[in-house]
Amino acid sequence: RDYSSLVMAASKPPPEPSLSPFSKKALTVNFILLVLLYGHVLWRISTLDTTEFNLPERSKRDVSKILPADLEDYTVIIGQDTIIPKVVFERSCDRIHHYCADKDMKLVGFMGPRGEPGHEGPVGPPGRRGHMGSIGPSGLVGDEGEAGPPGIDGKCNCSFPHLYVQRIPIPGPPIIQIEEKMVPVPVVVVKEVEVSKLVPFEPTPPGFAPPPGWSPGMPRPDLSKTRIIPRYTTSGRRRPRPTTTTTTEAPTTTLPPYFYDENGTLLYTSWEEYANVTNLTTTEPPYLGPPTLGYNRRECVLAAVGIPVLHAESQYGEVGSWMRDANPSSSWMSEKRWITDGFASPVLYEYESERQLTNKKQKIKYYVDYLASGTGSVVYNGSYFYHRHGSNHIVRYDMDSSVQVQKELDGLAFKDCARLPDHTFEKCNESTRDPWLYNRAHNYVDYAVDENGLWVIYINGDTGGLRVAKLETDLTVVQSWEINDINGTELADSFVMCGVLYGLESAEERDTFISFAYDLYRNESIAGEVPWYNPYRGLTMLDFNPSDGRLYFFDKRRLLSVNVRMEDMDEDVPQEEDWSSI
Repeated sequence: RDYSSLVMAASKPPPEPSLSPFSKKALTVNFILLVLLYGHVLWRISTLDTTEFNLPERSKRDVSKILPADLEDYTVIIGQDTIIPKVVFERSCDRIHHYCADKDMKLVGFMGPRGEPGHEGPVGPPGRRGHMGSIGPSGLVGDEGEAGPPGIDGKCNCSFPHLYVQRIPIPGPPIIQIEEKMVPVPVVVVKEVEVSKLVPFEPTPPGFAPPPGWSPGMPRPDLSKTRIIPRYTTSGRRRPRPTTTTTTEAPTTTLPPYFYDENGTLLYTSWEEYANVTNLTTTEPPYLGPPTLGYNRRECVLAAVGIPVLHAESQYGEVGSWMRDANPSSSWMSEKRWITDGFASPVLYEYESERQLTNKKQKIKYYVDYLASGTGSVVYNGSYFYHRHGSNHIVRYDMDSSVQVQKELDGLAFKDCARLPDHTFEKCNESTRDPWLYNRAHNYVDYAVDENGLWVIYINGDTGGLRVAKLETDLTVVQSWEINDINGTELADSFVMCGVLYGLESAEERDTFISFAYDLYRNESIAGEVPWYNPYRGLTMLDFNPSDGRLYFFDKRRLLSVNVRMEDMDEDVPQEEDWSSI
């Protein structure tokens, strides 16, 4: 037989058994009889009367009637149907309390009504001192206090005669430049030598040195045999200049210290009397008045500007200034560079060399006593010159001794926006503040240096015009000029070179011009313009450095400089010609 046919036959289900018609009728009759029987039983049960059998009614038992009277002494009834032995219940509660105590937990019930406040208890002992908090931001510098009474005269314990310890400032260029040394005291500096470092010593000004052959411990020298060098001035060597727009401080008459003895008694009342007693060969008295402007040491004009050179990039913000000492006292000082950050900052960052500036290795910070306002600060002869924010004071900070000197600048516009506790400035409009110099935020003073010395550029708070002043290193104003040809807010920046004030047109345009020039010694404008290039369109500082003859400027974090070409100006150069084509 075929195997596939066997498999198919096995997989078929068996046939269902078939019922006969009679069987089907019998099943139907049985089902009907069962339904009728169950219906009859239900009817009988519903109609049954229980009173016939005298059965008691079913009700809930009263446990209290069944339990004995002393059951509460040794049991605890919970609810109506639960009875727990009292010993078991108390043991369970003790276990729960011990567990909660070990876990620092408490069994808290429902909150009851608030009770009456109790009596005030005694004052407890002071608690332990808490931890010291973090140091907060430094506060603002307070106002300058009132001047105190004069002190008692001190006693000099040095062996020098009183004649040779007088420090008298000499106007004009220094005759002798000697680098400051640390030498033993007493000593007479004859030449620059390397000595042990004990105490600071400043060379005696020319004309007041001890006579040859004198040494400490010797008696006071005879004044009749001492030749006194008169105090020279640089004025009167050129033809007089117009002074219609300039102002000069009134001279004051003072007597030299050698007119007095050791006790302060006046010995000579005039130069002629002193010359007759001391047998001097000259009868011309020395100049004892305030410093004078003198003559222009180099008369030149700006002819052209070279290609900007990128020195480094500031590691601080996009706004600031960078400086090189315009009159360094040594080669070591000429290598240093300085940077300021922001429109106003009390910190001056120093770099030992330009290589460290390029590598952003900053080590020394100078924290000045006041907030330096603007980006017009300058470093000159080892001192940092800046404007004290919110006042008409200009400040000189000696970076070697940390001595700070400030002086009022008459007519300076200084009213600025108020400062917030976080050392930022409030937003204010032009109606609540003085105009900013160069229309640069919080900028009111711009220092400049050229071959003639230190200058300061600012806005006159009374007239709103541009003003330039010649300064001495002790912040004495020698002479000032009121420039009516241009407004201080119209220029983008300015600098002084060869006694000529130059102004830049724009600080944000890439191609612009140095289109303003004013000769401060001749008191007249110079026509012409020189092209200028702003590589990054964000100039915030521009200064001329006479030590290397370059223009230094700060342009959006970049520190750049540019070489300039200057042409000497003859006496009879026509001023109306274009000096950019010389």
